[in-house]
Amino acid sequence: MGDYWRIVRKILRRRSSIRESLLLLLLISSLLSALVFAGLLFYGITFVQKDITEMGEQLSQAGAAYTQKYINKTSKDTIADLAMSKANFIDHELAHMEHDVTILAEVLTWIQKHPSNYLPASVLDPYKGKVPPAAPCIIYSPEVRKRGIETVRQEVELVANVTSTMVPMEKKYGHFSYSATYFGSKSGFLICSSVYRGDKYSPISDDPAFSYDPCIRPWYLNAVKANSAVFSLPYLTILTEEHNDVEVISCSVPYYDAEGIAGVASLDLATKELRQYIRNTAIGDKGINFILNNDGKMIFSSVHEGVLAEKVKRQDLRKCESAELAKAAYYMANGESGVLPIALDGEKYMLAFAPIPTMKWSLGILVSQDDLSSLLQESHNYFMGQMKSFRDNLQRESLLLLQVALLAFFIMVVIMIFMSKELSDRFVEPIKQMADGVREIAGGNLDKKLDITTGDEIEHLASCFNSMTDELKAYIDNLSKATAEKEKAAAELSVARNIQLGALPQDFLTDYREFQIYATMDAAKGVGGDFYDFYMTDEKHLVMTIADVSGKGIPAALYMMRAKTTLKNMVLRAKNAADFAGIMKMANQELCRENDEMMFVTAFMARLDLTTGELVYVNGGHNPPLVQADGKFCYLQQARKHMMLGINEDEMYEAHSLVMLRGDMIFLYTDGVTEAMNEDGELYSEERLQETLNRQPQKDVGEILAFVRQDVRNYAGGAEQSDDITMLGLKFCGSLDDA
Repeated sequence: MGDYWRIVRKILRRRSSIRESLLLLLLISSLLSALVFAGLLFYGITFVQKDITEMGEQLSQAGAAYTQKYINKTSKDTIADLAMSKANFIDHELAHMEHDVTILAEVLTWIQKHPSNYLPASVLDPYKGKVPPAAPCIIYSPEVRKRGIETVRQEVELVANVTSTMVPMEKKYGHFSYSATYFGSKSGFLICSSVYRGDKYSPISDDPAFSYDPCIRPWYLNAVKANSAVFSLPYLTILTEEHNDVEVISCSVPYYDAEGIAGVASLDLATKELRQYIRNTAIGDKGINFILNNDGKMIFSSVHEGVLAEKVKRQDLRKCESAELAKAAYYMANGESGVLPIALDGEKYMLAFAPIPTMKWSLGILVSQDDLSSLLQESHNYFMGQMKSFRDNLQRESLLLLQVALLAFFIMVVIMIFMSKELSDRFVEPIKQMADGVREIAGGNLDKKLDITTGDEIEHLASCFNSMTDELKAYIDNLSKATAEKEKAAAELSVARNIQLGALPQDFLTDYREFQIYATMDAAKGVGGDFYDFYMTDEKHLVMTIADVSGKGIPAALYMMRAKTTLKNMVLRAKNAADFAGIMKMANQELCRENDEMMFVTAFMARLDLTTGELVYVNGGHNPPLVQADGKFCYLQQARKHMMLGINEDEMYEAHSLVMLRGDMIFLYTDGVTEAMNEDGELYSEERLQETLNRQPQKDVGEILAFVRQDVRNYAGGAEQSDDITMLGLKFCGSLDDA
């Protein structure tokens, strides 16, 4: 080391020419400039790369989270649409099959009713040799052969004219493994065009069909009985010795002559392709596809074990042990569509179902929650992988750029003496500008644009960031508008609820010592269709009403206001205030007028005489109230239940009465109480309501209503309130004259 420094000092102390000094100065300056510039360039690239990496990580996490939420939200809609499209595909095939058979039956009917329009035609007889595929041939029943085929020859030669329709119709179903188009006459013969894909001859050519009598077959008898198009359940048919277990579905339609039913036209299709479609389109490793009929019984299934497997004795799944599956089977049997979560053999699934109207069947698609979760995870991994690839590419490009720059600096050291500032601006300034712009964008200024025109990858990256900020700004604007609209709707709903609650009496007439009265109403959708009302018509009579309007939400609330006003006006304007039956009749007639939406309301209205304790009441299709006498609550039943208001303008109502003694109480409610459901879909029930009231016989009316409401809330648990809950209680404390 000492020798090195001695050599350096010797060089520096040595006298040199101006040219040598200048060259040495230029060389040192160039090297220092190159090193300094390289250092600045490395710092700038590293700093910008760090900021871009951090921002990319944040965008990756936010984008992946958003993608997961979006997929989770749309997965239910997706499988519902998938179930509907698959069901429509199957229904289209079956409807096409029914359409073709109907056409065949109509052609046969025309031929039978217009025989003079046709010449005798011939048809192949398999007794006389093998029949080519799709070629129509005739089979005579044993009875016809016994009495002689000459007895039906004229009819055969007439209806054989339909073979020109049968052949092209049969060829339309060539993509099925087996199909047959045929018709059977009441005279005992059958003409058939059939194909088993791959065979050289028609399946009808073999011996098993020679003893065939169409008139005793189920497809013939069912069509004659129904006198319309009918489909069969899947069944096995014997074609040949080689194909003796082919499962088919038949569609049969009767045709007619001048005297009535002349026979039945039918079309058979093999179910092999339908089964393959059901099995091959199951979603995920654990997915299950199946078809139920309108009796809730399994027709096809993609599994062979478990409750959804096909069994010889078909089980009605509406009666299975799983309440969730039984509920879904009930909806499917009724031809409804939807998506429900169910648990099956310890596995959680989403069940999407849609009707197949032609057969009155329903298609169900079970998708495992694990498969849905794996899709979400794959989406998350893909998004994160793309962002990581982007960061890695950016890092590689940055390092490559630095290496190229350093190499160029060392090769062209003399040029860099004069071009250092230009090169610095060329390589460093755009990156710094982009870093500053990215920081500003990350700070929330989405109007910031990166104006970089370097003509390389940095300009392309800046353009990508500009596009990203435009899309992000548009998304935030749309989200702000949607949020504002939701807040506006919520505010309007809150105002509507306040108006509705303001229309219900909140003064519970505590100045009257003859009675205690209290009422509550909880709407299921902010505003509801339930209401209660009570008021004094004079100093001795209290009228109270409770009612339940059909439907929920704003329409029900509007109709509720009309019904409440109508009932009260009829009471106050009645010439005979004690004629509650007539009052209810007039109110019903008024509510029936201009009721284009066909809404209705159940109502219970009563008048209490504070002097005698007599309670006169009329029940317009409402839930029976409970009356407390001798410390026990019992339901107040009546022999004839009247119709709701707003349906039949001519409905007659009957008034009843009872006498309330001191301490007696009547409890009025709507069906939102007894039909409140828990998380398992079980109803609260009238029996539980009666038991709950009998546990609190001595409390004030308000305490009793609060106790019942809390018991309903505890019973429902986490289940959403599905209907308005309204209660009204009245306790008679006795006349002041008796005090």
